[in-house]
Amino acid sequence: MKLKHLTTSALALILIAGCGDDDGVGVEPDDIAGTWTATSMLFTSEADNTVTEDPVVDDGAVVTLVLTSDGTYTFTFVLDPENETDTGTYTTSGSTLTITPTGETAETFTIVRDGDTMTLSGDDTFDFGSGTEEDATFVLTMTR
Repeated sequence: MKLKHLTTSALALILIAGCGDDDGVGVEPDDIAGTWTATSMLFTSEADNTVTEDPVVDDGAVVTLVLTSDGTYTFTFVLDPENETDTGTYTTSGSTLTITPTGETAETFTIVRDGDTMTLSGDDTFDFGSGTEEDATFVLTMTR
């Protein structure tokens, strides 16, 4: 699996999960500021929805996202020997989260947040063991 792609996607999905205000309008950086820890990072093959992989549940990966109220983030993925940290900025608009990793292109996601649980989902690619990235859906669930 391409960890850099996974890191960017996971971060983007995490940020999308910040939606869920009481007024239903969207999420602000203050709403999602804090340290979020993944409880699940599920990839499902679009070609065969019975093919899934969850590096957190299945392999013990530790994924954290630290969001600050000033719009910066640090994303960490740890699964020895693959350890990666990404930093950058993010913005919110309604239920849309846009993340921009330092030196990278911005990505946009949708956020769903319920109290201290945030779920991010979207389209991605993933290597399910064949050595080739394939289209997949991605659902990242985190708690703080």
